[in-house]
Amino acid sequence: MKMHSGVEILAQCLALILARIALVSLPVHACTIFVLTDTNRALFCNNEGSPNPNSRIWFIPAGTGYYGAAYVGFDNGYAQGGLNTEGLGYDWVAGYKETWKPSPHSETFRGNPSQRMLETCATVNDAIAFFRTHEYAGFARAKMLVADRTGASAIIGARDGKLQVVPGKPCWGFGYGKQALELAITRDPEPTVANGFKILRDCWQPPPYPTAYANIYDLKSGTIFLHPFPGRDDEVKLKLTAELEKGAHYYDMPQIREELAQAPRPLPTNMKRFPLDEYKPIPDKEPNVTAHLRAMIQDAFNGTMNEEDYAAEAWKKAFSKLKEIQDGAKLLGDLASMTLVERSHTNEFHSYRYRLEFAQVTLLEHFVFDRQNKLASGSVEAVEWKPGAAFPESPEERFFGIGVELRVEGKDIVVQKIVPDSPAAAQKDIHAGDRIVAVAQDQGLAVPVDSGKLGQAIALMRGPAGKTVRLTLVSAGEDRSHARVVSFVRAELKAPPY
Repeated sequence: MKMHSGVEILAQCLALILARIALVSLPVHACTIFVLTDTNRALFCNNEGSPNPNSRIWFIPAGTGYYGAAYVGFDNGYAQGGLNTEGLGYDWVAGYKETWKPSPHSETFRGNPSQRMLETCATVNDAIAFFRTHEYAGFARAKMLVADRTGASAIIGARDGKLQVVPGKPCWGFGYGKQALELAITRDPEPTVANGFKILRDCWQPPPYPTAYANIYDLKSGTIFLHPFPGRDDEVKLKLTAELEKGAHYYDMPQIREELAQAPRPLPTNMKRFPLDEYKPIPDKEPNVTAHLRAMIQDAFNGTMNEEDYAAEAWKKAFSKLKEIQDGAKLLGDLASMTLVERSHTNEFHSYRYRLEFAQVTLLEHFVFDRQNKLASGSVEAVEWKPGAAFPESPEERFFGIGVELRVEGKDIVVQKIVPDSPAAAQKDIHAGDRIVAVAQDQGLAVPVDSGKLGQAIALMRGPAGKTVRLTLVSAGEDRSHARVVSFVRAELKAPPY
């Protein structure tokens, strides 16, 4: 799912175009989202988890019938979260598996549902009303936290086949760092940016969906605070109104300090509101090219690709992704039509853009051929699922650890609960109320921990299954002279109840 400046050399083959369709249309895993509010302040805080390092923030000014907004996400152009000029913010956590099918009477929408919500809603109640009346099958795999400048918030998702709305609290949240989050908020719920980032650091997530960036929205002032580099206190502060005055533009988060000193960069195709509307049909003066591409797509779907159709590097990657192509074909449905919308030629390459109408989805696709008329690259620049389309499933997340829930007591980290059917439950020498004073992995040195190192302690307990974790424990009421070391072998755990 990697694009650069809107045109991704997407594995240089048709295969990866299809392989990423499932990913481009759903929120990512491993996020932790929460709000910190009081009478005068309303902060929306988020850790975004993804293996994609190409994080971005982009701005779309207001237009007729829609509010201006900032969006955060990655170079695939699918917004994971955002903030609008009315003080409404949102983000998602994916990885659920709920039974959910929207009402057949629901209204449809184009493109990213959360972007349509953010550009038309001003309050939490507006957002709830939007999703009660608009079809979005993605709630079977993800839940959204939405909050507004008054401090109101709610989690919107699906449960038992129905849309579920959980009303918010002044300081609360959910996500993959939920255990660390709850402990940190209990310890210090002060709604300041400094405290928000401190809590976000406690909730950093490791691979396979590592925290890619952190952001805080001040919902009352419209100020955006970014930590674009995981694990680094490198804060960037942006004012939403000032950025919108520059027009539609974006920043690559890893290069944002340098780019802020440059002229605003116009939005690439995949970050615009409705990219498909910008490309109109043109006369197809090379129908043989269109016919050849259509045949290549069908060959890819059938698993009968021809090596001579691809440039060498593209073929290498396409052939290795044959199974993913065929799985992608099932999601897209039959190809109904290909309409040429742009054509250009240089001495080195021949470029073609098409609107592809599949049974389930409409794509804007960019193909590039080399001088030997072999396919050198291909990229999806816009995706619009059709009403009633069967959305691709988000991969079900797996969790590995030792199976303890924690709490903080003063400076101590204390075992709150032993998770049933876990390595900790099988080990008789750990009990609720024990204090954890050190954690070690495998044969590594024991790392002293206390309430100020909660995030580090949790990270050390998590990791690959089959690896050993050693806890130095002190029973309730005893001093450290009675400390004992207990070993556990990590195993897969039941998904935590976010």
